[in-house]
Amino acid sequence: MSNNRVFEHNEYLENDDDVIAFGADSMRKTSKIKDIIRVFLEGELPNKLVEYLEKSGIQCAKIYDYKNRSTSNYKWLTNGKDCEILKVGSNGWKKGKIRLKITLEFIPDKPEINEMESPLDDIRQSMNQS
Repeated sequence: MSNNRVFEHNEYLENDDDVIAFGADSMRKTSKIKDIIRVFLEGELPNKLVEYLEKSGIQCAKIYDYKNRSTSNYKWLTNGKDCEILKVGSNGWKKGKIRLKITLEFIPDKPEINEMESPLDDIRQSMNQS
C-alpha cells in the first residue's frame, strides 16, 4: 500500500497509466482519478470536516497555524490535530494527535488464483538442472 501524505491506495492502483472505466463513456487514467481525489482532500474535505465537527458540538476542531496566522484544516490529513486520550484502565490522559487517513482501493470481483503446485514440481526442477 502506498504511503501518500494525503491518502493511501492499494497495489492495484500503483500504475498511474492504468485506466479505470466506470461505464462505456466514463474512463480515466488512474493518475487522473488520484489527482481529482487529492484536490478534493486538500481543498474541500478538511474544511467540511471541521464545519461538521463544530456543528456536532466538538469545539476547537480548527487547527491554527501559528506561523501563517491562519487556520490550516488540511493538517487533519497530514500532521493531525493535537488532542488527549483517556483510555479505560490507564493512569491518566495521554497527549498526541488525531489524524484522518483515507484509503483508495480496487477490489477485484474474483480473486486471482495461482495454479496449484504439484508436490513433484521440486523433483522435476532438480532433475532438469542436472
